[in-house]
Amino acid sequence: MIKSFLDLEVYKESFQLSVEIEELLKTYPPSEKFLLVDQMKRASRSVPAQIAEGYARRESLRDFQRYIRDCIGEVNEMINHLFLSKHKNYIKKSGYADELIERYTKLAKKLTNLKNNWQNYK
Repeated sequence: MIKSFLDLEVYKESFQLSVEIEELLKTYPPSEKFLLVDQMKRASRSVPAQIAEGYARRESLRDFQRYIRDCIGEVNEMINHLFLSKHKNYIKKSGYADELIERYTKLAKKLTNLKNNWQNYK
């Protein structure tokens, strides 16, 4: 049973991803500090925060769906940034970029499912 946003699988996964991204960004070159690093921090942190805020407004389906749509946008932004990071060889651990991209892709699908089927989760 869902008692708070903390019980939502999408929240748990997005929070874990944001923690991992924060650690990963410590290895990026200093030249990216105010560019890609800043953008990735903001996008990765935004997803769990917007899930939490959207959950608080869940009585309004329209508001809730808007927050989840925004989350999907941030997830897509993260996928783009991870592709760029992979292209620039910023992620040194073999296969980790692809793993993160796959996890964000799955998260986007789960968020879409949540947005379209919220009544089943109330």
